Amino acid sequence: MPATPLFHPPVGTPPSSFNQPGQIAIVGAGFTGSLLAAHLLRGAQAPLVVHLIEYGHRPGTGVAYSTPNGTHVLNVRAYNMSAYPDDPRHFLRWLWSRAEGPTPDQPMPPSGHAFVSRALYGAYIQDVLAEAQAEAPAHARLNLVRGEALDVRTESPAGGRPSVHVRLGDGRVVSADAAALCIGNFPPSPPCLGSATADEAFASDRFIGDPWDAAAIGGIDRDAAIAILGTGLTMVDTVLSLLDQGHRGPITAVSRRGLLPLRHEETRPYTSFLHPDVLPSTVLDVLIALKADARRAVADGYDWRSAFDALRPHHHRIWAHLPMEERRRFLRHARPFWEVHRHRMAPQVADRIAAARADGQLSILQGRLKDAALTAGGLELRIAERGGAAERLLTVGALINATGTNCDYTRIRHPLVRSLLDRGLARPDPLRLGLDVTESGAVIAADGTPSPRLLAFGPVAKAPFWEMTAVPELRSQCAEAARRILGGTAGAVMPGQAAIQAVPTLEFPEPRRM
Repeated sequence: MPATPLFHPPVGTPPSSFNQPGQIAIVGAGFTGSLLAAHLLRGAQAPLVVHLIEYGHRPGTGVAYSTPNGTHVLNVRAYNMSAYPDDPRHFLRWLWSRAEGPTPDQPMPPSGHAFVSRALYGAYIQDVLAEAQAEAPAHARLNLVRGEALDVRTESPAGGRPSVHVRLGDGRVVSADAAALCIGNFPPSPPCLGSATADEAFASDRFIGDPWDAAAIGGIDRDAAIAILGTGLTMVDTVLSLLDQGHRGPITAVSRRGLLPLRHEETRPYTSFLHPDVLPSTVLDVLIALKADARRAVADGYDWRSAFDALRPHHHRIWAHLPMEERRRFLRHARPFWEVHRHRMAPQVADRIAAARADGQLSILQGRLKDAALTAGGLELRIAERGGAAERLLTVGALINATGTNCDYTRIRHPLVRSLLDRGLARPDPLRLGLDVTESGAVIAADGTPSPRLLAFGPVAKAPFWEMTAVPELRSQCAEAARRILGGTAGAVMPGQAAIQAVPTLEFPEPRRM
């Protein structure tokens, strides 16, 4: 099999301009990977090839924006969803450029206050990447690599340049001067109940472990009783999918506190309580000050959401200032309450969830799953209700795990993750929020050494920041990361021979077990 060509210089381009270009491999072409690639292409001042590796989705979509369901909408208004932090109206201009004039379904282009579909936003990110590719200088090229990254190896030969090698599922190897892991989110792990009956139940097709598996959700009997683990935004999306396919049976969503995301309302600019020179040092200090700020906002005619949103630009600084034990305290006690206020439902989504609850089809149960057993007709679930006073038995046709993305990398079995951890190239962060990384994105190895050539961005790298899952934070991270990479201050891009090999010439020894 001949080697796959890396790129084809345009006709008339002197070969010398492509002599030993710098190489960057980006693993994952969801929002973060695609946007990082776009920034690298736009800012390249020297010959550069960006290898964008993607296996499961169209570039730019990832899990979040690949949903075909039009009722799955963004939970951020359109005016705050530009891909570029220095061009806040970029997404709005794109939306308006697609408008074809008044129609019965769309009397006018979406406003900045609209919550548009995630599928539409995925199309926008695809266009952002295509535009960056088309407008890139002649010395910068995007190479889209279709394949699944399974293994990573770094190399620092004596007297030679360090490099990173990514092995794909079909045997090819992508070699680069630096690699950026933009691997997004992983499905939740099954609950650890420690019983043989539960293991059997979770191994059956009655348990849907991936809430984004549209085929599995689509195969559920329309009249069956359904249980969903989790009551956050993932549960909300799952309920919308069930309703949209005409589900008639009862739906019970279970979580320990039974908290639902709150509803978005219009907000106005508000000044945060935070003083730039005085940062809270405990979670209690943050919550007391935030509650007081919300009360003041309401007294002055604002909505509490205005006060909450005013704190958003300072989240990273607050998190960085909190001692490790305070961060643990936040995750143990305050996190669920924070998230339902911070990650809210679009109004049209909140209306549908409220209607489903009002007519009795959707119910919220405070409790935790204690056991599960496979039956002839489905599953029998044993739920310990909150407070420990009672147990409830639920007989359902299917159980859907919508507890949110799995951030504990010790429990993720994907070969790439296992490769990184088993080789000692990476380690989980102490709070199990993702990989342990520096604020600039350098992956920290098992021995505590940050790598100058193995980087991570997006949800996988949220440990230093806490908030690194929404577009406003991610777009700034990508823009800054591209500047550092191109400037040689994080994972320096040194000239190197491009290489994608159909048959690997590099040895990938068995990872060491830790």
